[in-house]
Amino acid sequence: MIINTNVSALFAENALNNTTNSLTNLEQEMSTGYQINSPGNNPAGLAISTLMSGELGGINAAVSNANQALNLLDTANGGIQNDVQIVTQIQQLATQASNSTETTQDQQDLQSQINSLLSQLDSNAQSVNYNNKVLLHGSYGATISSSTSSMTGAATVSLGADSGNAATSQFSISIQYSTSGLATLSLTNGSQTLGTISLSNIASTATTATAQFVAGTGNDSGTTSFVVNFNPSVIAASTTATSVALSFSVASASNALTFQVGPNNNPANQVQTQLGSFTSLSLGLSNINVVGTTNAQNAITQSNNALSMLTNAQGQIGAQQDQLNYTIQNLNTENTNLQAAKSTIMDANMSQVMSNFSREQILQQTGLQALSSANSLPGLVLKLLG
Repeated sequence: MIINTNVSALFAENALNNTTNSLTNLEQEMSTGYQINSPGNNPAGLAISTLMSGELGGINAAVSNANQALNLLDTANGGIQNDVQIVTQIQQLATQASNSTETTQDQQDLQSQINSLLSQLDSNAQSVNYNNKVLLHGSYGATISSSTSSMTGAATVSLGADSGNAATSQFSISIQYSTSGLATLSLTNGSQTLGTISLSNIASTATTATAQFVAGTGNDSGTTSFVVNFNPSVIAASTTATSVALSFSVASASNALTFQVGPNNNPANQVQTQLGSFTSLSLGLSNINVVGTTNAQNAITQSNNALSMLTNAQGQIGAQQDQLNYTIQNLNTENTNLQAAKSTIMDANMSQVMSNFSREQILQQTGLQALSSANSLPGLVLKLLG
């Protein structure tokens, strides 16, 4: 029996300290609901959980971005739908003007109405915006980067309104005009002929004529629409045996709208949107003329082609809206699964914590009793002295 070193008391004190530390950790878990409250609890688990928290924040922001992108596309589609109504009205006026019952004065009055509608088309292109971004004026779409013609002033070409997402490529258009009033236009991409259009009853004294190559129609088997304005009098003045050639290149959008729809910086987490220019020129209506029955009949064709361009554009927007909706669904699924994984690492099992807490409380009480008993053992030495 010794009194200088009470080994039993030391063991009891060490056990009591361990129990007290366990109780402290369990109290933290009960008060926070987390099993990791400091790096010392689980360093690797805390690091993984922190990375997951950052990714969850990115996912939530990406969902918000995707919803804003949908709102932007809805705004653009609303503007295009307004254009559809305008062009439909122009088509109706052109059909009315084509009837032989209409006098020249009637046709001029109808032309005045059409001119007002064309002004509204151009106004829409400038005014439809989302968060100060003008959407329908070609700021976020492909462009004609260069153009050369075999006869100056003979022809100009513009991208169709539905061709904002046109890829970089080289094209050429040849225009063959005859004195009988027949103009034949051929669109080629290298050695491939994409479409051919024949326009009849065009006077060689006319200053302008318009042809529309509309993607996906019989006139154009390609994916890009073009509007060609040419001067029959200039072409006819050259020779009826030689075509006027117009070569040009298309440059893909350098300022496309980019939607960040994921938490990482890579193409898989980004969606790009390109919107064309929805003006009277890009719809092939800038030179529409309903004064004269033949002109009015040609105007019907121009209006139908313009409507085809608008519906093409709406189809492209609808496809991107579908893509964004599926992206949002995937992000929400990823959010749920990632939160479940984080919960496995971080969240405390409260039933287990309570059981452990009760056990440690009992051990603390028994430890105190054991320490008290161990501290009383050296006092037995006094009995030896008695």
